[in-house]
Amino acid sequence: MPLKKLKHYFLFFCLFWTLKSNAQDWEKRHQFAKAYFGVSNYFVPHLSNGNYLTEEGVIAFSKSGFMSPAINIGATHFWGYADFYISINTASIKMGKDKINNAYRFGTFTGVRVYPLASKEKTIRPYLGYKFSPFRYRQEDINEQKFAYTQVKSVFDIGLGIQFPKFYLTLEYSRVLNTSFETYLSRSVKSTDQFPDQTFQVGFNYMVETTKSASRDSNKKLNKELSSSNQFGLFLAVGPSSAFPTASSSYITDLYPFLDDKAFPSIFADIALGYHFTKWDLITAISYRQMSQKRSAYALDLNIKRKSISFEAYKFIADYHGFVPYLGLGVSYEDISLTENNNGVEAPSQTSSIFTPSLVFGWDIRPSEKGDWWVLRTNLRYFPFLELERQQKSLSLQFIEFNFIQFVFYPQRLRKLNRM
Repeated sequence: MPLKKLKHYFLFFCLFWTLKSNAQDWEKRHQFAKAYFGVSNYFVPHLSNGNYLTEEGVIAFSKSGFMSPAINIGATHFWGYADFYISINTASIKMGKDKINNAYRFGTFTGVRVYPLASKEKTIRPYLGYKFSPFRYRQEDINEQKFAYTQVKSVFDIGLGIQFPKFYLTLEYSRVLNTSFETYLSRSVKSTDQFPDQTFQVGFNYMVETTKSASRDSNKKLNKELSSSNQFGLFLAVGPSSAFPTASSSYITDLYPFLDDKAFPSIFADIALGYHFTKWDLITAISYRQMSQKRSAYALDLNIKRKSISFEAYKFIADYHGFVPYLGLGVSYEDISLTENNNGVEAPSQTSSIFTPSLVFGWDIRPSEKGDWWVLRTNLRYFPFLELERQQKSLSLQFIEFNFIQFVFYPQRLRKLNRM
């Protein structure tokens, strides 16, 4: 499963960074990463046939290909040997008109590209890559009743990275694993379908230098001062986040199997206020998120809204030239509400307010060791026990929340730096 692989990669990198954490070089760490922003277009020229239900039985229909424009945010790391990124897909654009309304949509790709030869300015370099994303399929029947299915898919890439002084281009071919899935042509009639098994991508990105300014003498002086003090640690943070369901819900699978069991909540904001005890490299923070998970098929709507306030503490455990992983725990107050409508009939709504534990992990990108007035942070949270009970069955909220890029602002540090 992609999420389990992500945990394995995280633990591997933590071990690697721990072994290397003493190999620091003040100048070298300011060349460690280079950010970029841009756009991509994913092309799917060919799709398998689909099925729909009529009075005569199940009939096949052909599907036209599509393309999916996306917004890229990422950075090359390890001096050009790796590229970590997210690619936020927008609405898919069909290349033709189909007999039955249907649409595939990619979610936000989270991926890494590995360059055997470092990608540098004025070079063309081959790479291998891996990314994952929720894939979603929607289809209407002849009565305009809708069905949807969502699943996280693993994607393996091969491509070329072309880097100019200000621009970074990618040309990519990808293969998708395990594309077959089960569909419902009505509440009771099942069939099978397939997600795209291959994609082509063209990316165009603008590169931004964000780390060299931190190599100034004033930053070096601030870094030295903060390394021996727990002062000036107040921070504000904000960034877009997504949530990945990790467990099935028996309320869905047992009673309404035609619903999208692991439907993904829409993208939401992750807002945090905290304090960084810089000398100890320990953070305590309060985080607020509000998310909505909607399932709808064949005149049945099931919506869950969740407001979450998390109290967290985490410790940075290594520093590899500015790549700084952390690990911690949290307790979250959850305000959850559920509504259900079946063929126009409102079922009793449900609310719940509970506390639940969470595992917190991620990493910072730090141009200097401890003297930055802003950093980019990646947050992941896992809620192993969170669920809602309904009719003696469970609705799982055991999500992994993934905030890939959060902007963290230290106002006290900025004021201190300006006075130097």
